[in-house]
Amino acid sequence: MPSRYTSVAISLHWLIALLIIGLIAIGKYMDGLEETDHLRFELIQWHKSFGILVLLLIVIRILWRLTHKPPQLTVAMAAWEKFAASATHVLLYLLMLAIPISGWVMVSASPLNLATELFGAVPWPHLPLGTADGYSDSTRETIAGGAHQAHHLLANGLLALVILHTAAALRHQFIFKDNLISRMWISDEHRMRADLSHALVPGVLLAAALGLFLWERSASEAPTQAQIQTQAQTQAQTEASASPVAVADTVGFTATQMGEPLEGTFDTVAIDLVIDDAGSSLNATVQTASVNTGDGQVDSTVVTADWFASDEHPEAQFSSTSIEPAADAKTYTVTGTLVIRGNSQPVSFLMSVANGTASASFAINREDFGVGVGGQDEFVESEITIRFETAVN
Repeated sequence: MPSRYTSVAISLHWLIALLIIGLIAIGKYMDGLEETDHLRFELIQWHKSFGILVLLLIVIRILWRLTHKPPQLTVAMAAWEKFAASATHVLLYLLMLAIPISGWVMVSASPLNLATELFGAVPWPHLPLGTADGYSDSTRETIAGGAHQAHHLLANGLLALVILHTAAALRHQFIFKDNLISRMWISDEHRMRADLSHALVPGVLLAAALGLFLWERSASEAPTQAQIQTQAQTQAQTEASASPVAVADTVGFTATQMGEPLEGTFDTVAIDLVIDDAGSSLNATVQTASVNTGDGQVDSTVVTADWFASDEHPEAQFSSTSIEPAADAKTYTVTGTLVIRGNSQPVSFLMSVANGTASASFAINREDFGVGVGGQDEFVESEITIRFETAVN
């Protein structure tokens, strides 16, 4: 029987331990933040990513444990101590599996239906607990609530076991002085042994996770597509002469998510605006699946059944019923019907026209169109501002 754990087991042990301590600490900190705090939203995304990483690492750790015999417990230990040590290890493994799985269930069943992208880059599937899988919103809320409660209780149980496990190790090290902790410490002997090369496995996983983290951070600091488009339009307007210029049809929106502004555009739009004494009209069509906020996690969420339902309702449309001159010759009052998710609502707004280009901005209530209903108000405000720009025919 070996006298020490292998380097792979040691590396996995300390890596998983550090991740779990960090996850518990961040989890406790998040609980103290307001639901609408944007920092809470950001921390939840990273909590999910590192939680799934722990799940993958603990699966590797269990497989390694089953295929590589651990060192025997010391002969001097009483029978009850050996049983307690073995039982604690089993419970630790079970909890380290159950906690991330309960979190996975909670996210999958949540009415928010937020997509999960590990470290902002790697898509992670939901468990089949959505409305498309036959679960009603009330059932999903019940499952998500139960998983949330279990997640907290199991995390507290794991914290208690970690403290007990640590106390037992320190007891052996400093009271019994049997140097038991050396079995799980990389010594000079381990560094010289060939099996140290296997420690590259968790090392590579951690390096990949850190790489994805840095990549996501750099990507988030880069300007979004909407910002680039706005900057290009501003530059073009600044450099343009007083003569009319051709502009591309653009439709965008601004929402408030977790207290922070969220801007986006639609890549596929068609706007037809005619202003004429004989008759003026404005007709617009937007492909909702072409939404672009610069955040893949948000983009993949807003097209789902709880939001735009793009599979069933691929287009949002506006058709004017009247366009009348307002206070000055460059401003018009536009009245018409807006259709989103098959729900029609009358809207009216002011539209400015200058140098052959028309633009407007107006607010709607997303709930009037059935977008994001069912408890979403805590995270996304109901009022959404829509803006567009197009050439006048």
